[in-house]
Amino acid sequence: MKTINLAELKVIQMDVLEVIDKFCTENNMHYSLACGSFLGAIRHKGYIPWDDDIDIYMPREDYERFVRIFPEELNHIKVASMERESKWNRAYAQAYDNRTIMNEYAKTPINVGVYIDVYPLDSVPDSDVEWIRYNKLRRTLIRTYELKYIPIRWDRSILRNIVLILGKTLLLPFNSRQMAKFISRFAQRYNGKGYNRSFECVQGMLQKSPFQSSLMTEFTRTQFEDRQFIIMKDYDAYLSNGYGNYMQLPPKEKQVPHHQFKAYWKD
Repeated sequence: MKTINLAELKVIQMDVLEVIDKFCTENNMHYSLACGSFLGAIRHKGYIPWDDDIDIYMPREDYERFVRIFPEELNHIKVASMERESKWNRAYAQAYDNRTIMNEYAKTPINVGVYIDVYPLDSVPDSDVEWIRYNKLRRTLIRTYELKYIPIRWDRSILRNIVLILGKTLLLPFNSRQMAKFISRFAQRYNGKGYNRSFECVQGMLQKSPFQSSLMTEFTRTQFEDRQFIIMKDYDAYLSNGYGNYMQLPPKEKQVPHHQFKAYWKD
């Protein structure tokens, strides 16, 4: 199999997003660049130099419609989600190029190729006290779930591997798909109750504060490398909420990739 280098991988990811962008536009569904991809678009006009992935948000209603009506395959792009794949064990979706293969240290149950992450947005309480209580439980659930699928690696410390072994042993009665379904239900517990804040509840760990749901009602296009993709129009409100002084670069020691993978073209 022919190896895909980092520069080529980024082009494939953008190609995947371009298909999603066109499909969402044609079907009146909303999405926005999210997390580091959003930050990179504003601060670097593309990828953060040490980043290697693309994340997008969709409001829960649009997300559910997206995973329901996206074709089995469109321009080589497929979508994996719990609603579409009987073995899928993530509480969010991945859109991927079916001509490629990704080997990651945390493997998915089906062989997805070079992908972008698609996160649903759910409502969360307006009360900070209630949010903090909920978020502690949410983060605990996700950390517990991660114990299930993160592999033991001998380049880790002995202590971390012992914790993983103990966690995996305790979690033997549960499979990762069941756990992901529970996380998805837990993420949606405040939907439809009139709250005004949102969060990527099924996965979000880096950003600690919810943002105003109204941010996902007005959008604009912005430069991302040599393309144009959609972001929330009030990008300053989102990025300030998530990153503080988002135009300031982090210390050098934190300017490192956070994924470990190898990508290939299928034969």
